[in-house]
Amino acid sequence: LGLVRLGLRSAAEVRRAHAELVEAAGPELEGVLVCEQVAGGVETVVGVANDELFGPTVLFGLGGVFIEVLRDVTFRVPPFDRAEARRMVGEVKGHPLLRGARGRPPADVGALVEVIMRVQRLAVDHDATLAELDINPLVVLPEGRGAKALDALLVTR
Repeated sequence: LGLVRLGLRSAAEVRRAHAELVEAAGPELEGVLVCEQVAGGVETVVGVANDELFGPTVLFGLGGVFIEVLRDVTFRVPPFDRAEARRMVGEVKGHPLLRGARGRPPADVGALVEVIMRVQRLAVDHDATLAELDINPLVVLPEGRGAKALDALLVTR
């Protein structure tokens, strides 16, 4: 449907884009989401698969199209500590991108590890009701700038 507008730099552009979206979507439109456009960073994925028999498993890998093409991910069964979360980051083949490959600045790996730890805590605390969580992409920005979830899916039981 073409219902995404990028690069809006003024209130007038946002109003114009809103009018276009309302017209394109028609009467079924329930709302419009406006959010910050994130540039740069490394696309990663952090998620949880929660098997009713075996419990939750946390996954980390390169996100966006990389997960679909390369399937470069690693898994852990919680609980685990911060050092183990950092090891997860180092296990994927694409981890050099987080260190600043090809002239890019190093990514905020500390923020990424914090997200992994929080997702793990969510998985443990909500084991009975959380079926699946997929944060993809989670953009890890340059050092000191954190990480931002651009899309996420949470499925409950």
